[in-house]
Amino acid sequence: MMKKTLLTLTAALACSTVAMTAMGMSKTPTPEPVEDTVVYPTADTVVRFIAIGDSGTGEDGQYKVADAMQAVCEQRGCEFAIGLGDNIYESGVDGVNDIQFDSKFEDPYKNINFPFYMALGNHDNSWIFAGDGADNDKGEIQVEYHYRTDRQSEKWQMPARYYQFSAPLNTAVPLVEFFAMDTNPSASAGDPSDEYNKDDYSARQGKWLKDGFKESKAAWKIAFGHHPYISNGSHGNAGNYDSLIGQGKYFKAMTEENICGNADAMIVGHTHALQWLKEKESCPGTFHIVSGAGAKTKNFVTKNNLNESYWQQDEILGFFYIEVQGDEFRGTAYTVDPVSGEHKAAYTRTMHRNK
Repeated sequence: MMKKTLLTLTAALACSTVAMTAMGMSKTPTPEPVEDTVVYPTADTVVRFIAIGDSGTGEDGQYKVADAMQAVCEQRGCEFAIGLGDNIYESGVDGVNDIQFDSKFEDPYKNINFPFYMALGNHDNSWIFAGDGADNDKGEIQVEYHYRTDRQSEKWQMPARYYQFSAPLNTAVPLVEFFAMDTNPSASAGDPSDEYNKDDYSARQGKWLKDGFKESKAAWKIAFGHHPYISNGSHGNAGNYDSLIGQGKYFKAMTEENICGNADAMIVGHTHALQWLKEKESCPGTFHIVSGAGAKTKNFVTKNNLNESYWQQDEILGFFYIEVQGDEFRGTAYTVDPVSGEHKAAYTRTMHRNK
C-alpha cells in the first residue's frame, strides 16, 4: 500500500475555507498569496466547529447525533467538524470502495454540508480483534478515501495519517491552527511492522508536532486525535490505559514532551462520554476535552474521580460545539438523549488563551 510523504495542499470547500498541510499526497499546488486579499483576523473573526468522536456505527445513535448537529449548526453556524477517530466500527474498512464509507459516514451526515477533518482511532486499525489497533496499514485506506474521486461527497478530509490545517483561510495570520494527530501507533497494541514501531513513530510525529507549534503564527493552537492523555472514562489515563501498567506510555511521553504547554487545547475521543477536564501539573498550559459520544454511550465505572473536571457526563450521546474568537475559546457540550434524540446545551465554558 502506498505510503505518504510530506507535502502541502490547500483545500477550499464550499462551506468552509481552511489551509491544510499534510503528511500526504498533494492534489493541487499551494497557490501564491494574493496580496490584496490577505487580511489579519479582527475582533469579529470567529471560527465555529463541532468536535465529535467514536461515531461510525451507522446505527440509530449516530443518526440522532447527526440530526442534533444539523439543528445546532443551522441555529448557530458551523464551518466544519473535527472527527476524533473510530470512524468505522467495529474493525475499520477493507478497501477504498468499502460500502461502510457510505453506511457509516456519508449517509448519516448527508444533510450536513460542511467538511469533517478526520483522525484515526484504534477500531480503524483493527487486526486480530475489533479495536486492537494492531494493523496500521488498514488506517491507510481511510487516507486513500480522501483522494477517491467518485465518493458521495467531499466531506471526508484526511489527507494523511497526521496533518495540520488553519482557519480561516485568507488571513496573513490564522486565528486557529489545528494539528490532527495519529495517536494509534503510540497508544494501542503493538504493530509488528517496522514503519509503525512505537518508539520511532512517536519520535517522528512528536517532532512534527513540536516544529509545527513553534512555526505556527496562529493565536490558538489545537491538537486533536483519538486517544486521551487523561480521561475519567473506563480506559483511564495514558500510561495506564485499561488499568494496564505502561499501556499508552509512548503516547503519554509524546504528549508531555511536545503538546503540553504548546497546544492551548487537546480534543480527543476514545471514551464514550463527554468531559471537560482541568489542567494537570504534568501538562501545564493545555486543557483537555473528551468528546467520544458520537454514537455510543458508556459509564465512567470507577474512574470518575481520576482527574479533576469542570464538567462531565456519561451514559449520554452528544458532542461539543466550539467557537474561537479573539482570546476566547467558548465550548458548549450538547447532550443527545439515546432514546428520544432530544438535544440540549448541557454545559458551557469560556477559556482564555495563555499569552
